[in-house]
Amino acid sequence: MVAWLAAHARAHRQSLVLLAVLLPVVAVIHGVNFDGWPGRVTDDEGTYAAQAYSMQYWNRIAHYTYWYDHPFGGWLLIAIYTKLTDGFHRAPTAVTAARELMFWLHLVSCVLLYRLGRLLGLRRFFAAFALLAYSLSPLGLWYQRMAFLDNIAVMWLLAAFTAAASPRRSVGAAALAGTFMAFSFWSKETTLLFLPGLYVLLRQHRDPRNWRFVRRNFAGCLIGICAIYILYAAAKNELFEGPGHVSLEWAVRWQLFERAPSGSVLDSGSDTYNVVRSWLDLDPYLVLAGIAAAVPLLALRRLRVVAVLLLVQFGFIFRDGYLPNPYVTAMLPFAALCVAGLLDMALPRRALPLQTGRPLQTGRPAWLGMLWAMVRRGVVGAAVVGAVTAVTLDWTPKIHTALTRDAGAPSRDATRWFLANLRDHGTVVTDDIAWTDLVIAGRRPLPVWFYKLDLDPQVQAQFPNGWRDVDYLMMGKPPDSVLAEVPLVAEALRHSVVLKSFGNGEIEIRRVVPPGCRADLPPERCEHRASPRRRTPSHT
Repeated sequence: MVAWLAAHARAHRQSLVLLAVLLPVVAVIHGVNFDGWPGRVTDDEGTYAAQAYSMQYWNRIAHYTYWYDHPFGGWLLIAIYTKLTDGFHRAPTAVTAARELMFWLHLVSCVLLYRLGRLLGLRRFFAAFALLAYSLSPLGLWYQRMAFLDNIAVMWLLAAFTAAASPRRSVGAAALAGTFMAFSFWSKETTLLFLPGLYVLLRQHRDPRNWRFVRRNFAGCLIGICAIYILYAAAKNELFEGPGHVSLEWAVRWQLFERAPSGSVLDSGSDTYNVVRSWLDLDPYLVLAGIAAAVPLLALRRLRVVAVLLLVQFGFIFRDGYLPNPYVTAMLPFAALCVAGLLDMALPRRALPLQTGRPLQTGRPAWLGMLWAMVRRGVVGAAVVGAVTAVTLDWTPKIHTALTRDAGAPSRDATRWFLANLRDHGTVVTDDIAWTDLVIAGRRPLPVWFYKLDLDPQVQAQFPNGWRDVDYLMMGKPPDSVLAEVPLVAEALRHSVVLKSFGNGEIEIRRVVPPGCRADLPPERCEHRASPRRRTPSHT
């Protein structure tokens, strides 16, 4: 084994040296202030951290009823990391611990992206270019730092593509490709969109002598591991919709067909347009340049799969469906490979020798081929210099913001203030960002994630007086579209007063004041407490 590793290191020493230079740069850019920027802009980070906490400490898949919204492999990986590192009790917040894992996964993704570029025929310089474009884009910094299932899924996806393009063309490599693709599915089910491209890449790199066994091992590992998810639902009698329980069937149908669409990207008033606009505000270069580069790369066999997958993802933006904010996360590595691939294709591999008086096989004199190579180098060089200049001017201030601005402070400060100043046993309704931190700090009764107050019948049953049984709210004001879905929370907000505000209203701690109560009285002295005492909220 030692001899094999030494031989492997010697064979790839130039790439290892290059990665040894690039990865520290990436680590600094992604590691400095990773908890401060972006701020706590979405509840999803807190949800995945809370579900990981539930797995680690309560031996349950989710902190509330698990309804098959996503396969649970993503937050299982977070739970494994926090278990091994004592992350939930060591890190300042639960989301911080989850973001730590995103940092390490990003470094792994960078290595895999470089390796995939090399296996697809990119020269070292252009594979390194793809790595840097993928990692330093402000759009990448924004999404790759956050605790999203997409980041976990993309890492496994890159591992699957790297295994599929393995020069060994072995049965073992195919089995790894299927396994990694299954792990990607277990992290985010939407990555099955990439399955046809993965199979085509595996077929492009096949060895006819073992292709039958390669196919079988790939399909066997993929289907066998993915099928566990279906078997889990079947074992719990939750495969098909029925009275009194959640189901995988309903969740899939809702995700694919019944979820409210976010509008057309061509409609400036739609949510889809605003999401895409936010991407372009962060970085107008990488994704658009990747899409433009993908079109000519369709003619290049070795990069055709990457180009097609990027264009397919781009096309899905125009469908009449729901577009989640992190959707762009999976586009970034393919966009970086397409840009680097086009530059690699345009730049001559090596100078043609000047053979005076000897015509080339094409019938042209050697000096003409040499001149054409010099022109191509000049054009590509000018394009690279111009692009790097424009990108540097746009990216530098945004990277500086990412390294220096602590946009996560309001959420952390609000949690600290709440725990230090509100020591009674009032029930708090909060977002999932703070939920786990309050639980870890020993807050009892357990806090309630605000969505569940309206949307989970088991939680509703524990609040016989509805919003009047809520004592405190710790959250920002949700948009009107969300408040329309949670009328109890909306009513509690209308009957509340602000005790403390953080981040110019980004997070507010509010006291709910029902009829017959005064804001200056502790919750237990309010008249509405004369009704039968509700049970401590539980999470099933």
